Amino acid sequence: MKTLNYTLPILMLVCLAGWCFGQSFAPVGTSVAQFLEVGTGARATGLGQACTGIAAGAEAAFWNPAGLAESSSQSFYSSFSTWPADISLLGLSYAVNLGSAGVVGISGVYLMTDDMEITTLAQPGGTGSYFNISNFSAGLSYARYLTDRFCVGVTGKVVHEKYWTNGYTTWALDLGTQYHTDFHGLRLGMSILHFGPEVTFSGSFIDYSDSKSYSVNKSKSFNSYSLPINFRFGAAIDLLNNDQHRLTTAVDMVHPNNNLEQYNVGLEYGFNRMFFLRGGYQIQADEGGLGLGLGVQTTMSGHLGVTFDYSYADLGILTSAHRFALAITY
Repeated sequence: MKTLNYTLPILMLVCLAGWCFGQSFAPVGTSVAQFLEVGTGARATGLGQACTGIAAGAEAAFWNPAGLAESSSQSFYSSFSTWPADISLLGLSYAVNLGSAGVVGISGVYLMTDDMEITTLAQPGGTGSYFNISNFSAGLSYARYLTDRFCVGVTGKVVHEKYWTNGYTTWALDLGTQYHTDFHGLRLGMSILHFGPEVTFSGSFIDYSDSKSYSVNKSKSFNSYSLPINFRFGAAIDLLNNDQHRLTTAVDMVHPNNNLEQYNVGLEYGFNRMFFLRGGYQIQADEGGLGLGLGVQTTMSGHLGVTFDYSYADLGILTSAHRFALAITY
């Protein structure tokens, strides 16, 4: 066990060093299922998405499945996000702790839009017909502690995306680890999110930028694209931790397959383990980057615990996003 305690941090540092040689070109627009990259949960987004090392409980299903290992006997988590262009995102997860057998959980993300009118070249003002978008992912997770400090987790999920008559359904995996040290609560975490095969939308389309396709009404098939795979490394440490006050800082480094590397930093202050204030920033984000949040946690009758979280995220020219989350443990 001691060998593992020393080896794991070294492996994480090696991976971190490898990220220093990242791309200088951002391959934006080269992956599908962009709704998977919209952060789910109010605590994590209030920290500027610096959460890989401290994701815990049912919320961890969206960031690092290893954090599910810290779930209480039963945990339920729900999150609702408002996004620009009248887009909404709902996240739900439920985890059950089976003791020495580990923790199992289910989770899902559902993207919703208002009805949109169909337009054509002949009727640019609208045809009178409407459609909407309902993309989703649904996953089954398993996590457990391999030692008293090291835990692992995995999520297998189905991803579905469809726009009017064109869509696909595929599978993906999330993998994660967390290592808890006894040095000021230092926690290290790694996760790989949305790892899966390339996908191709069903059906065909008319390419109006290609005169041959447009003039003879010749349809084209869609190309294949990858899911938005994210490699994440995170660390968090308690700067202050006593009966009344707790101050935690967290850092995440994210390597996506469709953008440049991103660096997230966050700070969380907790008073009496009941009231929380959060702030964070996403360095090298496409737009905005600032995240702010607050939370209230209380224990009701018996072992029933209820937590409410809220976060605000600056999206630059896209204005802002608001997230609300409710967690129940018992």
